[in-house]
Amino acid sequence: MKNEAIYREIFINNTIRLVAQGGFEVATTRAISGDRRQINNIKLNEAHIYRVFGSKEALFAQTFATLDDELVDCVKQGLSSFEKDRDFRSEFEQLFMKLWYFLLQNESKLRYYTRYYHSTYFQNDIYAEHVTKYTPIIQAMTPFFAKGADVWSLLHHVITTMLEFATRIYNGTLENTPASAMHIFNVAYSSIAAYLIS
Repeated sequence: MKNEAIYREIFINNTIRLVAQGGFEVATTRAISGDRRQINNIKLNEAHIYRVFGSKEALFAQTFATLDDELVDCVKQGLSSFEKDRDFRSEFEQLFMKLWYFLLQNESKLRYYTRYYHSTYFQNDIYAEHVTKYTPIIQAMTPFFAKGADVWSLLHHVITTMLEFATRIYNGTLENTPASAMHIFNVAYSSIAAYLIS
């Protein structure tokens, strides 16, 4: 399809916006297609979703995968400046803050990501792909942890904690301040400190 990349981007962006605003029940194929929005002299409709993705569920999965890639890239960028010889807590704080401010700049993406992750759409095959994306990060972090530590579970816990607190900020139940960010870092760090190599 000539305009497939354009359609793909539109459908993913519309899906993020709709699910973030009202959940999966409002993300109908008609709403996602932009209700016959015209692009390059072509009126988009539900049929285009099926041509590009195969199904609405596949569109939901691809949207999550796209956001997962962004999150993984953010963590990898933070890890790229990690220095093994420096104090782990300081290095981890820099990585944490980079990811934290990324989450606070992307409300709709965060809401879609967490809603998908906790939905029935998040099946075993999606989870396996999700874990595979984090494998290089797990490998890079493993030398900092004691032998036998489940680095994936620890990393997963830190990220889900951050997602939960960021959602609280977006919901207005937590103030977005440097003090809040530091508190959340301390919560996350304390959950992994016992597993670090001393």
